[in-house]
Amino acid sequence: MKAFIHGLTHDAAQADDIYQETLLRTGKSARFTELESPLAYMITVAKSVLYDFQRKRTPNAVEVELIDLEAANDGPEHAHQQQQKLRCIAAIIESMSPQRRQVFLLRRVEGLSRDDIAVQLGLSVEAVKKHLTRAMTELTLKLEEAGWTPDN
Repeated sequence: MKAFIHGLTHDAAQADDIYQETLLRTGKSARFTELESPLAYMITVAKSVLYDFQRKRTPNAVEVELIDLEAANDGPEHAHQQQQKLRCIAAIIESMSPQRRQVFLLRRVEGLSRDDIAVQLGLSVEAVKKHLTRAMTELTLKLEEAGWTPDN
């Protein structure tokens, strides 16, 4: 888990902080022991924690956690790959159910809190959390199926 988080951040100190926060959050989950795949759940939690850390550092920033924008200077071939990946992400988001897509975009693009999304859409906060978790899982799995890994 630590290696996975470090691969996302490339900062050992931040990776340790995210790892500890991930353990705290998963430890607080009442149903953690009932999950079929606790590791997948921890990965989702770790990504959420990383997002929270990044958002605190750069308020009102649009998240593009799956793409390394700094690498765009690596040449036209890499830029083309990133364009393909963006199209793939857009297609995956478009294929989500309308409500899940709306929850995902309000949280990840607009930066609204879970509470604000719940009020705006007339959902419970737990339903918002469920949609976000499932959207991230769907996005991750479909990107992996399409051959996109965090490294490319």
